[in-house]
Amino acid sequence: MTVRLVSLFSLALAASSPAVAEDWGCYDPQPGHPTSAEKSEFVSLVSALAVTAEHRHGVPASAIAAMAMVESGYGWTRTAKQANNFFGWKYNSSSAAGGRKSFSLACQPPADVNNRYVVFASAADAVNFVAEKLATLGYYRQDAEAYRLARAAGQPVDTAVKAWVVGISDPYNWRPAEYAKTLTRVMNDPISPSDQVSPRNLYRLSEDGAPTLPAPVPASAPDAQDEQLLATTRAWFAARIGSRSCEAPVTTFPRWDGFPVQLCSYVDSGIQVKTYMLNPSPDQLAKWTVTACSDAGTLDRRACAVSVSKAIMEASSAVFPVAGFIPEPASSGGGQGNAMQCFLFRDGVTVTTMSTPSAPAAVNATCPAPDNEGAVVKARRFARVASTTRAEYLAAGGVDPVGTDADGDPRWLDVVRALYQQAWNSDRNVLISAKAKSLKAAHRFP
Repeated sequence: MTVRLVSLFSLALAASSPAVAEDWGCYDPQPGHPTSAEKSEFVSLVSALAVTAEHRHGVPASAIAAMAMVESGYGWTRTAKQANNFFGWKYNSSSAAGGRKSFSLACQPPADVNNRYVVFASAADAVNFVAEKLATLGYYRQDAEAYRLARAAGQPVDTAVKAWVVGISDPYNWRPAEYAKTLTRVMNDPISPSDQVSPRNLYRLSEDGAPTLPAPVPASAPDAQDEQLLATTRAWFAARIGSRSCEAPVTTFPRWDGFPVQLCSYVDSGIQVKTYMLNPSPDQLAKWTVTACSDAGTLDRRACAVSVSKAIMEASSAVFPVAGFIPEPASSGGGQGNAMQCFLFRDGVTVTTMSTPSAPAAVNATCPAPDNEGAVVKARRFARVASTTRAEYLAAGGVDPVGTDADGDPRWLDVVRALYQQAWNSDRNVLISAKAKSLKAAHRFP
């Protein structure tokens, strides 16, 4: 066994009454915690991370989020607070822990063998690591495959998720039936666990939050013509992008765990900002462009590559903003005139939040501090780096709910983020391929 879970059924799963430190049970949440507000904050945190984990590993976000809540007392157990370990995941070796360090739970009774737990760098690190293990380890892989097949066959989300929970509970926990029941109650209502499904249930995370990504299309071996086009396109982008001023990559940025997000300086018309970005290299852009032209079935790939490359540079200057402001003329956001405004971005799309309902004006040659954490109210039309629209995504075969430009459905962000992450280590960027198909349909090239 890789894991031995904490004593789940000693957790209150509710705010505890104040007590002295001596009354803090070894596996329990810190006395006095979690409060209702702390519960809500933790539910929001792990829900977003669990959705990303389902995108990446194909295990149910609703159950992963519930497991984190149960195992960590909503983030208030000793292992959660001191090791970012929300799952009671034990440390067996440096190799098994991916080189991570260990934390010793000194109060653990001798009857519970092995008091060492994996230390995670962040909540995102913990959720991603455990989700990957539950998707790939021999104990659990079959359950993950069964869940994905059930979803693909149209089985109701809650039914598929509950079947996965029952499947992994033995051997995940020493009291599997009780464990499955506890997780189900939390999925039904994460704030007040219940046998009844509440409107704030966690099943929604798997129903709405996990795009069904298109299966990667095997790339054929490039011929000499493609190799020449790649080299030409790569050089074209390199000549226009130039150098970028960015800080060292951070691989634990929320929703982008494992990707080298950087805080970069960006200047337009004298307005300078620092924005979190995941900018593609000229080589990535060239591969995405040439593959997009192949996907579009063009007769003249050179004309297609020229058209797509120009569309990328005109739309975004090949910049992908993960979170923060990008200064642009008011006219670029649907307004009038060339006065510079600060457009808030998340996951490559312009958004509005409660604190930023519109684009503020640039003042003193910069933008205000961005709202990088507030809930998104609306996601606008264009997805970087090629300004692909919802309509273009759907016309190219996209199947996930993205709403419309009129309603500004924020689910567009989930799809854009997932597809960009899928593209990062691939020769194909589905959204750029969709743009190429749209340009071909508009007779921009044969």
